[in-house]
Amino acid sequence: MILNLKNTKLVLYNIAIMEPQKSLYYFGYGANMSKEYLQKRRRVFPTETLPGTLNGYRLIMNMEGPNFIEPSFANIIEAPNEYLEGILSRITEKELNRIINSEGVNYELIDINVKAEKKSYNAKTLIYKTNKLASTPPSRRYMKILIKAAINNNLSVSYIEKLKKHPSVYYPVLSEIFSLMIFYWVRKRSKNSM
Repeated sequence: MILNLKNTKLVLYNIAIMEPQKSLYYFGYGANMSKEYLQKRRRVFPTETLPGTLNGYRLIMNMEGPNFIEPSFANIIEAPNEYLEGILSRITEKELNRIINSEGVNYELIDINVKAEKKSYNAKTLIYKTNKLASTPPSRRYMKILIKAAINNNLSVSYIEKLKKHPSVYYPVLSEIFSLMIFYWVRKRSKNSM
């Protein structure tokens, strides 16, 4: 086997002059707090994750789900004197676009300031645009994703307890069957956008 070193040097040279992708911080407060969910569903691989606090906002379940078994998903709204916790992830701009595209329509990308490890970070997050201000209990399946992510990422005990106490819906048998349908629905949306 003969190697053409001239071509090899050219490839290495091209790699050497490529600019690295710009990174930024993204704040996840719903299923995007889950590292597993980001990696498997969104194909997003954060290089750093930190538990963070967003002041002046609160968690609300007002993003409409597909039906009564999966009635709502997480969103945030401005709320003076309130806060929520989530995960600050360092990702590339390309990965942020992957998240945006996989979330679907009716989202607004906003700039926020998140507190993490006694520092302040400029970050981006998504807000679902709706006039609905009432919170609808999500499925128990969805709340389990949020609770597991909160525990795995060391959010505060008080915030984890708040998530555990959040009302949710569960319909025996139907919820199990529909959870598989939701898995494929989310996966299809994610794949279509990548």
